[in-house]
Amino acid sequence: MNIRKRTREQSEVETGALADILFFLMMFFLMISTLASPDAIKLLLPESSSAEQTATKENIRLTVDENDNYFVDDNPVQPEQLEAYLAEQAKAKNSETVVLRISKDRTVQELAKIYDVVAKLNLALVMATEKQ
Repeated sequence: MNIRKRTREQSEVETGALADILFFLMMFFLMISTLASPDAIKLLLPESSSAEQTATKENIRLTVDENDNYFVDDNPVQPEQLEAYLAEQAKAKNSETVVLRISKDRTVQELAKIYDVVAKLNLALVMATEKQ
C-alpha cells in the first residue's frame, strides 16, 4: 500500500474588485440619501386651542433637624401645627409634593408621623438624601 499525503492546492479569494463595488455602493447610497425628503412621514401633532400657560407647581420643603425642630420652607413650625401649615402652603403654592430632609438620628417612628400627616393631606412625599 502506497499511502502518501496529497499536497492540496491553496485557494485564494480575489479581492481586487471588492473595493470598486464598495465604492459604487457608497456613492449610490449617498446620492439616494440626498434625494430623500425629511418630511416623508406626516404626523398629526396635537394643537392647543388656547394660548394659556400651565401653572408651575413649586415643591414644599420640610426639614427636621437633630433637635426635633420643624422647618417648612425655612420657616419654623411647631410639630402640632405641621398639618395645618402644610395644608395652607399646599393651597398657596398649588403644590402636590413635599420634599423631606430629615436628620439621620431621627427614628423611624418620627418619619412615620410625618408620612401620616402628608398622606392625610393627599400630598406626595419625596425624601431627600445625601451622596456618600
